[in-house]
Amino acid sequence: MPLVKLNILNRSYAFSVSEEDESRLRSAGELIDLRAREIHESDRSLTLERIAVTAALQIAFDAMSGTLGETPEDRANMKRVEQLRQRCDEALDA
Repeated sequence: MPLVKLNILNRSYAFSVSEEDESRLRSAGELIDLRAREIHESDRSLTLERIAVTAALQIAFDAMSGTLGETPEDRANMKRVEQLRQRCDEALDA
């Protein structure tokens, strides 16, 4: 099982994950990081724990209501994250 390192708000987290889930885990981590950064930018007084919980709740709410990825910002961010991830993978594989 590959070890995947995710960076969320400049902190590194390592996870063991199956090869078939590695891409999805990276995308999920990047989505969490994007949401967390948006929350942090809007209120710099929040603790990292509060930012993480708020980001998780926003993503879970959007997923459960079927709106995750429906806003133009989400679609654009998710597409950009996927493009960046692919470029990183290509550079690392070279």
